[in-house]
Amino acid sequence: MSLLNHAVSRRSFLRASAGATAAAAALGLSGCASAGAAEGAQPANADGSHVVASDARIVGEEGTWVPIHCHQNCNQMCLNMGYVVDGVVIRQKTDDSREDRFDCPQQRGCLRGRSLRQQVYNADRIKYPMKRKHWQPGGGENAHGELRGKDEWERISWDDALTYATDELTRVYAEYGQDAVICNGWRWAPASAMFPVIGGAVYNTETESFGCWAFQTEALGLYSHGDHPDLMMGPDKYDLPNADTIVLYGCNPAWAQHSSMYWLSNAKDAGTAFVYVGPDYNVTASTLGARWIRVRPGTDTAFLLAVVYEMVRLDEERGDVIDWDFVNERTVGFTPETMPDDATTDENYRAYILGEYDGQPKTPEWASEICGTPVEDITWYAELAGKNNKVIFFHSYAASRVLGAENLPQAFMTVSALGGHYGKSGHGSAAIYTWDAGDSGYRLIQHAGGDYAYVDNLVASPAATGPNRCIEGNAWWSSLAAGTYLSTSEGPYDLGSGDDPTKLRANTPTYHEAREMPVNPRLLFQTNSNFMQTRGNLSTAIEVMRAADTCISLEIKFSLTAQFADIVLPVATHWEGNDDPAWGELCWPSPFGDGNGQKQRKDALLAWRPLVKPMYEAREEKAVCREIVERMGYNPDDAFPKSNYDQWLGYFLGMRELSEDLSRWEPVITWTAADNERYHASYPEQQGKVPFEQFMADGSYVVERSERDRRNYVGYRDDKLGIGENGEVVVADTAWPRPSRSGKLEIYCQFKADNANRTGLNPEPLKPYANYFVPNRGYQETFDDWDNKVKGPYPLQAYTPHYLRRAHTCYDNLTWTQEAFVNPVFMNAQDAAERGIEAGDTVMCFNDFGRMLRHAQPLESMMPGTVAIPHGVRSVFDESDPAAIIDRGGSEQVLSDGQQSNYFPQVDGYNSLLIEIAKYEGEELVEDCERGPFLAVGIDAADTPAYVTDGFYEGKE
Repeated sequence: MSLLNHAVSRRSFLRASAGATAAAAALGLSGCASAGAAEGAQPANADGSHVVASDARIVGEEGTWVPIHCHQNCNQMCLNMGYVVDGVVIRQKTDDSREDRFDCPQQRGCLRGRSLRQQVYNADRIKYPMKRKHWQPGGGENAHGELRGKDEWERISWDDALTYATDELTRVYAEYGQDAVICNGWRWAPASAMFPVIGGAVYNTETESFGCWAFQTEALGLYSHGDHPDLMMGPDKYDLPNADTIVLYGCNPAWAQHSSMYWLSNAKDAGTAFVYVGPDYNVTASTLGARWIRVRPGTDTAFLLAVVYEMVRLDEERGDVIDWDFVNERTVGFTPETMPDDATTDENYRAYILGEYDGQPKTPEWASEICGTPVEDITWYAELAGKNNKVIFFHSYAASRVLGAENLPQAFMTVSALGGHYGKSGHGSAAIYTWDAGDSGYRLIQHAGGDYAYVDNLVASPAATGPNRCIEGNAWWSSLAAGTYLSTSEGPYDLGSGDDPTKLRANTPTYHEAREMPVNPRLLFQTNSNFMQTRGNLSTAIEVMRAADTCISLEIKFSLTAQFADIVLPVATHWEGNDDPAWGELCWPSPFGDGNGQKQRKDALLAWRPLVKPMYEAREEKAVCREIVERMGYNPDDAFPKSNYDQWLGYFLGMRELSEDLSRWEPVITWTAADNERYHASYPEQQGKVPFEQFMADGSYVVERSERDRRNYVGYRDDKLGIGENGEVVVADTAWPRPSRSGKLEIYCQFKADNANRTGLNPEPLKPYANYFVPNRGYQETFDDWDNKVKGPYPLQAYTPHYLRRAHTCYDNLTWTQEAFVNPVFMNAQDAAERGIEAGDTVMCFNDFGRMLRHAQPLESMMPGTVAIPHGVRSVFDESDPAAIIDRGGSEQVLSDGQQSNYFPQVDGYNSLLIEIAKYEGEELVEDCERGPFLAVGIDAADTPAYVTDGFYEGKE
C-alpha cells in the first residue's frame, strides 16, 4: 500500500531496485548470460524480474536527457526525450516534467514515437552513398533500367555520388529541359526548394490527407488554416462537455493516437453521448460507446442528402427542426428567397432535395439502397441534427478521400447549417485533425515573425528560374508513363482577390480549362517521400522507374523507392545533428521536418535539439541540397535563405503567448546576454515565461488554462486574433462575414460549380449545390447489373485506413510495433465465411491491376461488402511467375490503377478499390516482424555498430 499512498519518482524507484543488481546489469552489457539461458535473453534477479542494463547507467547519471519532438507525418509533434550516453541514445521517455492535468497536460508521445530509437539504429539504415552496380550515367542503354529493383549495389564516396547527381541533372536539363526532371517527393521537402533555383521540375499536387475538402472550403464560407481545410473552427476542449451529443464522422483518433481522446473522454465522463458514422465500428467508437450509423465507403453524399430530406419533412410536419433564423441570415441558396446574387440558375437546394429538378426525391429509401444505412437511422440522424439539440459535428477527412466525394463537404456543412449548429456553446461543425483534434481554436502560442522569422520550405525559394509544373492527383505515375498530363492549375493555390470573378479573397484553388502538358521523366529525384508506396498504381510506378535515365534517392532507410534508384544518398534522421566542433563537421537537424512549421497543439511549444551525431556517413538533407545547388553554379542561399540553426533558434525566441486578459502577446522564452554568448547569437534580450535552458531541459512549455479562461473558444463566434507590429493583440478577421463571395455559408455556391466545370473534364456539369452523382469506382460498380443487383467479379469495396503502427510508410520498419500490430486485412465476418476464410488465414486480395497477400481478420464490426486494408506497408515482390506477380508484403497500391475522380483530379483513388478476396493455397505468409530488415544486396554491413546489431533489430535492449 505504501506505493499507492506515497509519490515515488522514477529515479527513486530505479535507485531502490537497481542497486542490488548493478553487477548483473554490467554482465548484461557484456553479453554474458547464465548457463542454460536462452540465447539473447536478459539476466534475471532471484525473483525472476528482468535486469535492464541501461537502467544502471541512468541511475548512475552517466548521460543526459535531451528533448526531441516526433514529426514523421502524423503531425501531432509530441515530445520525446532521449537519454544519451557516450553519443548513443540508450532509452526513451516522454513528457514527465510536470504533473499531467487537464488544464496543463503533458505532451505525451505515442507508441510509434517512443519506438523511434529503432528507426535511428535500425539495420536497414542507409549507411553511405551507394550506386546501383550496372547503372552508368548518360541515359539510354547505360542505365540498364530493367535491373532497377533487382540489381546489386556498391559503395561510393560522397564526392562521386554528388558528381553523378549534378552531372546527370546538368545533362538532362541541357538535353530535355525542366519537364524531364521529376521531383518525386513532397513539395515542402528541401529538394523542392532547390529545383526552382537550378532549373525547375515537375511536381505532384494530389491531396494526400484532405481529399475533397481541399478544393472548396473558403468558397463555401468555411475556414482553412494554411492548406488545412475546415480546421481551427470547432469548439475547444472546455466546450465539448456542453454538447449533448458529439458526432464523429469517419473519425478514429484512438488509432491516430492524438491527444483528442483525452478531451473526448472527458466529455463522455461529463455525460455527452457519441455517434460514429462510417463503414466499420472502430476502436474510437467502441471506447466512447458511440451509436453506429452505417454508411458504405464513398456513399456519404447520398446519406447526407437523405438526412436533409428528412429534416425538411420533419420540419414541415411539426416545425422546430430547421433553424430558419440561421438559414435566412447566415446562409444562401436553401430556398428561393435566400439565393445568392451571383447565382446563374434559379435552382434552390430545398427544391432539389424534394426532387423537383430530376424527379427523384432524396428520400431515406432512395439513399439506403446506395449507402446501406437503415431508413430508421437516417431519420434518427435527421432528428439529432435538429435545432433544439446541442450537437457538435466533427469530421475527419477519411470520408472525402474517395472518388466521387466532391460534394461531401458542402453536404456536411448543409446539415450542420440547417440545425444552426454554428457559433454557439455546445454546438459546432468542423474537422478534428492532428494538433487541432478536440481542442480547436486560434493558437494561444503564435510566432511573432520579424527579426525571429523562420522560412517555410513551401515558400523558401525566391529565385525561381521558371514555373514548376504540377501533375494533379492520382494520375502521377500514369501521366509520367504516358508522357503527357492534363493541367487544370499551374500551382496548387491562387491567392486571388479584387474584381476577378474567378477568384476569391481566401486560400482557394482556382482552376482553368484543362490543357495537355508535356512531361518526359528522364531523371527522378526522390526525397524521403517513398512515392512508390504512397501514390497508387504501383505497377505503372515500376515501369516509369525502370524507363528513366537516372533515379536519385535521398533516404534514411532502404525503402522500395530506394530499391528502385540508381544513386542513394544517406540523410540523417531528425534526431541527428552536430553542435560540437569536436565531433567533426557542424550540422543541425531540419527544424520542421516537412517545412510546415508550428505543428503542435495550440497551447504548447515543444523543444528539440540534436541527440546524437549523424550515423555512419549520413548528412542533413538541406546540406546535401545546398551542395548540389552550389556544384551546379547557383547560390544556395537563393534556395535556403536561413540556416537550420538560425531557423531553430529564431523559431523558439519568436514564440508569443496570448495573455489571459486578451490584451497582449508575451514572449514564451527568456533570453539573456549570456544566452547569446552561449549560443553564438545576437537576438534581442527578452523576459518570457521560462528560461531557454530550462525549456530545453523540460522539453516543452504548456499554457496554463482553466474552464473560465477568456481564451477558450467556440468556432464561428469569437474573433480570430493575431499579433501586431508592436506585439499587440489585433483582430485579424471577425467570424462574420465568412470568406465566401456572399460572406455567408453557401448551400448554393456558384464559385464551386464554375471552378469545377471550367476544367471541362466531365461533360456532366457539377451543380452549385451538393447534388448526387454516381462516383467512379463506387458501390454501384461492384455490380454487373445494378437494377437487378447482380454482383460483378470484384464485389468488395476496399479502403485504406491509417494504422496504429505507422503514419503512411513512416515507422513501419520498427519491429516492436510490427510485433504488437500485425499487418491484416479486415473484412466482414459473413463475407469471410462465405469464402471459407478464417482469422489468420493467408488470403489474396486481387483485381485486374494486381494481387497481394495478407492475413485475414474477419470482424462483425465491418459492413458487409467492405474491406479495410491498413495503408503504408512495404512491398515484397514474388516474381516466380512473371505473368502473375504477387506482392507478399501486402501493399494496397498494387490494387490501384490511377483512376481519376469525377471532377477533381487531385483526389487520390486508392481509397476506392474494387477487389475480391480468396483463401491462398500457396506458401504461407510470414509476418513482417519475422522477415528481417531490407538491405541493399552487395553492401557489406560489417561496419554496423554493436548497439545496432546486438539485438536492437529484434527488439531487445
